[in-house]
Formats: sequence, C-alpha cells, structure tokens
Amino acid sequence: MLVGLIRARARLAHLALSPVPAVALTLIMGIVMALLAPLLKTLGAPPDSAPDLTVATALFVAAGYAAGRLLTRRSSASPSHYRRGAVVANAAAASRAPPTARVARANGGSQRCDGALTLAGITVAEDDETKHFKVIGTTGTGKSTAIREVLSAALKRGDRAVIADPDGGYLRRFYDPGRGDLILNPFECDSVKWNLLGEIASDYDVDQMARSLITDHGDPDRSWSEYARTFFIAVTQQLRTSRITDDREVYRLVAKAPVKELKLLLAGTAAGPFLEEGNERMFGSVRSTASSAVRVLEYTTRQEGTPFSIRQWVRLGAARRAGGQGGVLFFPYQAGEIAALGSIISAWMRIAIFEAMGLGEGDQRLWFVVDELDALGEIDGLKDALSRLRKFGGRCILGFQSIGQVSGTYGRSVADTIVENCGNTLILRCSGSERGGTSEFASKLIGQQQVVHITRSRTRRPAEWLPSTTTSEHLSIEPAVMASEIERLPDLEGFLKFASIPDWTRVRLTPVTYPTVARSRPGSVAGGPAASAGADP
Repeated sequence: MLVGLIRARARLAHLALSPVPAVALTLIMGIVMALLAPLLKTLGAPPDSAPDLTVATALFVAAGYAAGRLLTRRSSASPSHYRRGAVVANAAAASRAPPTARVARANGGSQRCDGALTLAGITVAEDDETKHFKVIGTTGTGKSTAIREVLSAALKRGDRAVIADPDGGYLRRFYDPGRGDLILNPFECDSVKWNLLGEIASDYDVDQMARSLITDHGDPDRSWSEYARTFFIAVTQQLRTSRITDDREVYRLVAKAPVKELKLLLAGTAAGPFLEEGNERMFGSVRSTASSAVRVLEYTTRQEGTPFSIRQWVRLGAARRAGGQGGVLFFPYQAGEIAALGSIISAWMRIAIFEAMGLGEGDQRLWFVVDELDALGEIDGLKDALSRLRKFGGRCILGFQSIGQVSGTYGRSVADTIVENCGNTLILRCSGSERGGTSEFASKLIGQQQVVHITRSRTRRPAEWLPSTTTSEHLSIEPAVMASEIERLPDLEGFLKFASIPDWTRVRLTPVTYPTVARSRPGSVAGGPAASAGADP
C-alpha cells in the first residue's frame, strides 16, 4: 500500500495515516485467504506450503498497491477546491433547523422569537434590521414579495412605515385605517391634504424644504438649482413674515405672479437681483425650475380637508413598542402619475427621513420603503441618511432593477455609497448589457473566491513498467457566482446576505397571499377623505 501511495504522489498526511486502511485491508485479505484455502487444497496445494504462501503474498501485494493508488485517486478526485474568498451556501440546511435554532444562530446565540423578521424564510438578526436592505432584480423576479415578507412582520409587531408605493400594491395589502394609516396622493379620493407651509416651523426649515423640492439632478454645475432654491426661499420667507399659511399663495407667487409684484415682494432679498433689468431670460429659467418643483401644489390646493404635515406625523406618532399604535404613511402612485408625482414623492420621503433624524437617538422602529428606487426622482441626502439613520432606529428597504439607472439619477459615487450603506442584500435575476449591466454588478457584489485547480498528467518512460503521475496545482481568482448564472435565475430565487453573516446563501422566496383591502377606488382630485374599510384580520 505504501508503494502505491508513493507512486500516486499521495500527500504526506495520507502517508502518515496509511496504517489505518492497511489494518482494515489485512483483515479483509485474511478473510479472502480463508475462503480460498479450500480451493487451493482441492488443487493439491498442502496448507502452509510454498505455493500457498506465494499466492497469499502476491494477493496481499497486489491488493495493497491497488488500494494505495485507489485511495489517492479518490482523495483528490475533485479537480478543484475552494481556498478562500466569498462563500455561497445553500439555505436547505438552515430551513431544516428548528425555528428557535435559526433565531439563535441569526442573533449570535440569543433566542429572539417574539416579533422576529424573516427574509426568504431566514431570520433577520435584530441588529441587522437597522443596517438597511437592498433588493435587486428585474421586473417580476420577486422584489415586492421579499419586501412584503419583511414589512408584514414589522407591521404586525407594531412598527411604523413610510412607503413609496408603485401601483398601490402595498396599499392594497396593508392599509388599515383603524391603525391610523394615511394616504398621501392628490389624485386619490381618500388622500389627506398636504400643506407645504405646515412643514415649516423655523427659518432653517425653509432651506430644508427648498433642498427637498429642488434637487441638483439634471443640473451638472448645480447653479440653476441653487438659483431656483434661492428664489423659492425668498418667496416663502416673505410669506412667513406676512403670516400667510395658504399654499395657493406659494404656487401663485412662484409660478404665476407678475414680475412687477415680485420685484416689490423680493426687494432687498437674495433673489432681488434676479428681477433687475436685463435679467429677464435668467429669471425665466430660474422660475421655470422652481415652478416645476412646486407644481404639485396645483393639485393639493384643490383638495379639501384638514392640512396635513409629514413632519408632525413622524414626530407625534410612535411604534407599539414605544406606547403608540404604529401606523403607515402611504405614497401610492400609478405609472401615469410618475411625471407629476415622482419628484414630490422623493421630496416627501426626504422630509420624513430627516424629521426622524431630528428626534434624538433611540429605536423608533420606523421603516422607509422605496420600491423601484430607480423610477423616482433623486431623494436628496439619501446617502447621508442611510449612514446616520441607524442610531435613530430608522430602517430602509430599497428596491431597484438597474444599477445604471440609479447611477444616472444619483451619480456613480452617490449610487455606490447608497449600495454600500445597505448591509443586507438580496439579489434576484438581473439583466446584462454590453458593458456588463446589473448582472455583472451583482456578481461583483457577491465577490470572488480563490480556487485551487489540480491538473494531473501520466507519463511512461521506456525503462518503467508502470506510468508515473504528475500532479500540479494552479491558483485562480474567480467570481463566486458568474453574471450569466444571475441572468439565468428562476423567478423568486436568488442570493441573500445579511450584514452580520459573512457568507451568501442561495434562497427561494415563498409567495404569500394577503387579503386585499376594500377602499375607495383611485379617482381625480375630489372632496374630503372618504372612509375606507380595513384589511381582513
């Protein structure tokens, strides 16, 4: 056996352990010889004779040599093996474990069964919740299914949420007026009436509002956006000085008021020079940018009802754990409404996020959900908010289809920061492009691994009876999951990684049927909010 191991280029560890299989082989051959003894006796060979010993020796030598070669071949049958880098495991073992064991493993040994969230059936550690989630996948792959799984458990335990809701899908499944849920969309009959001036309590709030409404997206040098913000701030501050609280006046002055009236109103302000002689074309561009930002006021001012403030909703509400009743603020929108509402929904989300960061540190259990991040306008300050929200108890879930579109909206560096600040990642099927596309981005996100490839060659020299085997090892750096594999994923299947767990897991989502909420059908701008029925218990 030792000769066979050496001839097969066995490793030193195999040589050191060779006595173990040698003992087993000796016992087996002893049994074989005992069975062959009657046959040899029949052939005329007396017991313990020279022929008998010759046959036994030959069989022992042949069996030992063959066993050594076979053991070496089996121990190194794999042509390659993992050495270090990214690891992709299978979720089957985790799903077979008892629920309490999965909870304990996800939480570093502590069992947290009450109110635990799951994603793809795997428990989310409590510390991971505030490290934010990103869900990447093309249309129909299961992004909304994954987000609903997390959101359903969060709302069930009494957390609050602010949801940018494409096509009203989350509204149909989770809306519960008895819990205090509200809808904000001027094209919905049962929407509350947003009051822009009601969001402003101090002078610095005017600057925050300007930043929320008028972003730098689409303005490479940012100068025109800055001019538009200066104009909006000047108009709003003058209205505050005059104690005017009607949003119709904001829209009239920004979009429609005669230049002569604005000259008198803004004289002595930072926007005054825009209205001087010779600056007509410049002011026209500034006014056009500002008017587009506040166009939603043309719709909200037609609504009836009590003025609503997003900041007050965030400030005055509380999760059930903090003694409140929870509640959800929905920003639903249809595909045809994106042109009118896309930028204002981004502004509303920014207002809510920054208000949450102004309430002091603590676990607010407030979720910010943006499904189809690449379909909305830029949420100014999102990258900074993601890095700071954790200590205020904020939790973000961002879903998007194309990293290219996110980079086009936010810029490459900001998009990279947004991706990096979401510690929990679910990758579903993504599309590729000539330059790699989202599938290549997702493959790089999973990471690379160092693999050892083993190559064997057999040669026979003229003076040797048996061929010799040469084994060589080659190290290579390879993607743990290729972009083409991500492009071929079935619906509802993907790769999941939590912030507190170093390895990726291949997972499958399980769709859940939620009761559909009976409520007023979306319609044109109408009267006061209508009563709606809640979801089935």
